Amino acid sequence: MKPTFPVALALAAALAACSSGDARFKQLTVGISKDSALKVMGAAQPLRVDGYLIAGKSLEVLYFAPAGTADSLPDRQLSPLVAVNGQLIGWGWETLDSVAAETKIPVAAKPED
Repeated sequence: MKPTFPVALALAAALAACSSGDARFKQLTVGISKDSALKVMGAAQPLRVDGYLIAGKSLEVLYFAPAGTADSLPDRQLSPLVAVNGQLIGWGWETLDSVAAETKIPVAAKPED
């Protein structure tokens, strides 16, 4: 049986707890508002927001440049946050890849090793 969107959200929250990468992620908490997440990330606006309507829920992916870097970076070098209905469900590429696999939203391909 295929997991449902709520299962994907629970998995994303679990993955967020063990995500690494951007140091600002350590200050984030699953369930905070998107506005609070923006404050933690130190930006009035993300570089880009990709919005989707999935199973009647608003899914947003907010992309931020890592602190101290240029704004023009490939997607996989950006720091993504994932919010559903205005609440943060996770962050980082592991979380985004998991949500994307379940919901079939497009994301940048993983770099080849």
